[in-house]
Amino acid sequence: MKLTMHKISQGEDEVIIKYQVMNEQVKAIAGMVQGVGQKICAVAEGTTMMLLPESILYLESVDGVTYAYLEDQVCRVESSLFELALFYGGRGFFRCSKSMILNLYKISFLKSEPGNRIRATMENGEQVMISRRYAKELRQILKGGSKEDEE
Repeated sequence: MKLTMHKISQGEDEVIIKYQVMNEQVKAIAGMVQGVGQKICAVAEGTTMMLLPESILYLESVDGVTYAYLEDQVCRVESSLFELALFYGGRGFFRCSKSMILNLYKISFLKSEPGNRIRATMENGEQVMISRRYAKELRQILKGGSKEDEE
């Protein structure tokens, strides 16, 4: 996807989206521009908070409980990984293993590992392993396609 930005000195900010096919990514971008962004309800240290999905590095399920990992904090989330992957898949969230979802926009760099796995280093320095089951799909996404494009 190509991004073109122009700074203007006056007038109203404007976003123009040109697309060939209306897909989940285009819908998500339009939703963010229109301020439709759904927040995720989470609990940390006894306090309930509403998280912007864009602030989450990754989500992990441990013993049936889902946690959201932020830059410097971990919060418990009521939704399941399946629900979160389904709802936020078009906003850069990618299922990388049976128990984890990564925010692709928060990855600093990737490194291929033996066994067809990929090691992702997140913006905060944490390293997450992408299992070989999901590595092929990630490579396809990084090439500019998605699993849906193949069908």
